[in-house]
Amino acid sequence: MRINKSLASIAGICLFISLLLTSIDLVCFNRAFFRWQYLLNHTAEEIHISNEGLMNATNTLLDYLQDKRDDIVVVEEVNGKPREIFDERETLHMVDVKNLYLNAMFVRNTMFVAAVVILLAITLRTRSQVYSLLTVAFRNGLLCLAAILSFVGIYAIVDFNSFWMNFHYVFFDNDLFLLDPNISIMINMFPSNFFFAIVMAIIISFACMVIGLRILLSLYRNRLEKRAL
Repeated sequence: MRINKSLASIAGICLFISLLLTSIDLVCFNRAFFRWQYLLNHTAEEIHISNEGLMNATNTLLDYLQDKRDDIVVVEEVNGKPREIFDERETLHMVDVKNLYLNAMFVRNTMFVAAVVILLAITLRTRSQVYSLLTVAFRNGLLCLAAILSFVGIYAIVDFNSFWMNFHYVFFDNDLFLLDPNISIMINMFPSNFFFAIVMAIIISFACMVIGLRILLSLYRNRLEKRAL
């Protein structure tokens, strides 16, 4: 039983990591979220670009990160003159971001498959303890991720700039992410408050998934209790 609980805990951690990465994927590629943030931040007015041009540049960027196109070359009118939106430094940085994203999605898929395989294996071996093992997976997996997310959330709220800089230093081995707001359109498209909103939206999205899982687990328990009666 101890081995089954340990395996269930591992499955839970894998599952919640996959859910967290799924939350990141859903939020970071939600075009409606970008439009909303651009409206709140008056981004088009700040950059002196049309709303349509801003969203076209955004779609180009997001499609590139999802490997739906080979470059981020896009020309729009800025200050009334046509120009390429993203320069060489931004382009090189997006190569790193794309690799990070694709690797994260590989980890997400691998973790999800691992969680499902482990849970199926241990529940088929001990069918009478399915609910107990699922509860262990949920509790221990959530505790692990909750501890990490609590630290991240508090750090981001207390000092987001420090959090965001350290995030880049951890995941990137160069300083291409340091962009000059006097030159870079990209940094003006995505100021620090935009990324703060993204981090908070990811945490909220993840929390909703956790609540959904808890509800499904409760429904499963109720079904077992009705069968027992």
